[in-house]
Amino acid sequence: MNFLPISINVLNEQILIVGGGKLAHSKVLLLKRFTHSFKIIAPAIVDDLKQLDGVVCVERQYRATDLDGHLLVYAATDDHQLNHQIQVDAKNYRCLVSVADDRKASDFVSPAIYKQGYMTVSVGSNGENLGASILLRDKIKAFLEADPFCPPLKEVKI
Repeated sequence: MNFLPISINVLNEQILIVGGGKLAHSKVLLLKRFTHSFKIIAPAIVDDLKQLDGVVCVERQYRATDLDGHLLVYAATDDHQLNHQIQVDAKNYRCLVSVADDRKASDFVSPAIYKQGYMTVSVGSNGENLGASILLRDKIKAFLEADPFCPPLKEVKI
């Protein structure tokens, strides 16, 4: 796989997550740094998701028409076949999909992210080694936060 690292403005986009469990909850917590508008669709949704601001919870089975109007979609169910069906359906709706249990079927993968103010550092491994991405991201974070000679990123001018 060879994913292009890009930054996408999702501020005014609602992100769709199909699946209502712990994985969906962790995705929302990570993505809340970038947007506050989510729709969760699943037959059962954990209470932690229902209590988050900006999260619309729809407790029912997924339908292909749920994809309409969404730029980014996370297929985060525990049903491999359903995750792949979401990916197939998304092509008709021109959505980009991350398939939780199959990076090869995904249009995008999420990198390990460090965000400070308007600066964002992301470390990706094309979905090959999330642990290595997190380790390197944490080393970069520690370097930036610990170096007394490194000015706050917002003060750096080129």
